[in-house]
Amino acid sequence: MMKVVKHSKEGFYPTYAKWLNDNGFPHISDLVLPMNVFVCYVGETPVYCIWFYHTDSKMCQVGWPAGNRNIDYNKKQGAFAFLFKEVSKYAKRKGYLRIFTTSATENVIKAMEEAGFVEGEKCKHYYFII
Repeated sequence: MMKVVKHSKEGFYPTYAKWLNDNGFPHISDLVLPMNVFVCYVGETPVYCIWFYHTDSKMCQVGWPAGNRNIDYNKKQGAFAFLFKEVSKYAKRKGYLRIFTTSATENVIKAMEEAGFVEGEKCKHYYFII
C-alpha cells in the first residue's frame, strides 16, 4: 500500500541528508530547499521524496529527489511514479497550471513519464551561486 505525505523541511531533512549520503549524491543544503517535501511510503516505510517549491505564478517547481537505498527495488517499484502523480494532484488543488522540473537521470525520467510529465526543452540549466 502506497501513500504520499507532506512533511516539513525541519522534520524530514535529517532523513533526506542520510539518503543523499547513502546514494553517494552531493550534499544539498537545507538553505536552498523549500519548506515542503513530499514523501512516498510503502506501508510505513519512506521510499522516495521530492521537494515542492511554491511560486507567485501558476507554475510550481519540484526537485532534488532522493530514495531510500535500504529498501529493495522490487518493494518500491512504481512508488516514484506514484509520488509524481500525487504531487501533481496537490499542485492542481493549489491552482498551479504547470510543474517545472529537470532531470538527466533515467529512472527519474521514466517515473515522470509514467506520471504524465512531458519533455520540455533539451538544454542545460545553469546556477549562479551567490
